[in-house]
Amino acid sequence: MKHLFITNTFLLISLTIFTSTSVHCKKIVEFTNENVDEYVDGSKFVFIFFYAPWDDHCQRILQIFDQVADEFADRDDIVVGKSNAYEDVKIATRYWIDRYPMFRYFIKGSTTEETYDGGFKPDDFIRFIAARSYLKLNKAMFDLPLIELEKSNFERVVKNRAKDVLVFYYNGNCKLCDQMAYPYYHVGQAFRNEPDCVVARLNCDTNDGVCLQQKIPRFPTLKVYSKKNKDGWTYEPGKNNEMYSQQNLTTFMNSLCKTERLESGRLNTRAGRLDEFDKLAEEFVSDWHRREQILRTVREKTATHPSKKYAAYYAIVMTRIINEGSHMVQMEIERLERLIAGHVHASKSDELERKKNILHHFRALHRARDEL
Repeated sequence: MKHLFITNTFLLISLTIFTSTSVHCKKIVEFTNENVDEYVDGSKFVFIFFYAPWDDHCQRILQIFDQVADEFADRDDIVVGKSNAYEDVKIATRYWIDRYPMFRYFIKGSTTEETYDGGFKPDDFIRFIAARSYLKLNKAMFDLPLIELEKSNFERVVKNRAKDVLVFYYNGNCKLCDQMAYPYYHVGQAFRNEPDCVVARLNCDTNDGVCLQQKIPRFPTLKVYSKKNKDGWTYEPGKNNEMYSQQNLTTFMNSLCKTERLESGRLNTRAGRLDEFDKLAEEFVSDWHRREQILRTVREKTATHPSKKYAAYYAIVMTRIINEGSHMVQMEIERLERLIAGHVHASKSDELERKKNILHHFRALHRARDEL
């Protein structure tokens, strides 16, 4: 009986020690290109060590990296992991890993990678993760006409793969930079309602490290970071710097972002219109006998069209013309103009402008037909 009591006590103590140890140990996640999206979804702070098995520095870090993970064993909102980027070429390419060791982190609310460039001791990693793990992406900054960049948010904005970004690099001794400040701000205003189009600037006097890393040769310099090229390339002005004008920068941004903005920020007369559906509208207006058939074709094509909302509007207009007559086009244009002139949200105003452009196309087709 005594022996049984001692045995049970020993097992209980062992279980307690084992449980205690398990609670205070955090498993390091092994990241691959296949599983990284499961963790990097914006819900947690993620810190990833990219390594090559043959690299001496990486081997030394691997030996102490468990200590880093263990420090955050009680934090469910932190993920610490590693990835053999030498073997997993896809993840290396995805996160621009071109040397070893390299570290990327993702703050809460963001799926855009940022670079850790601190020390390699456990305390260096722990202090950094502890400080950054409480940050959360400020999505409201993307609603600003002009984003002020600095070292702390540079990669968060520029490396965002969902956005085309134009950055104006300047310093305090540049007269042309001062002259550009006003028109550049208004370019930002014009594209304020384009969620995937970002206009930003960075002061190289206070962020010289970023400007050195970006190889800024002179001031002003404009660099473009498109969705497909986050290394960036320089936007070169023409003779006498005429390409720095608000008009030319607006034209360039429309080309970059596949948008249709005027300098004022309003949409141009092509916005909302779809070439394929414009042709169907022409057939609809010119051929009375085939209107129902053409309307069915429009509805069928709308189901798979990437711009389904405005493709569907062609069908709505056609249906109303059949039921109410062609005079409804002018009446609807006037109604939309009254709404646009009122106090409506910018996104709603854009929607109404696009619909009005489609209506203008129908009106032009009817007038051309009547003149024949």
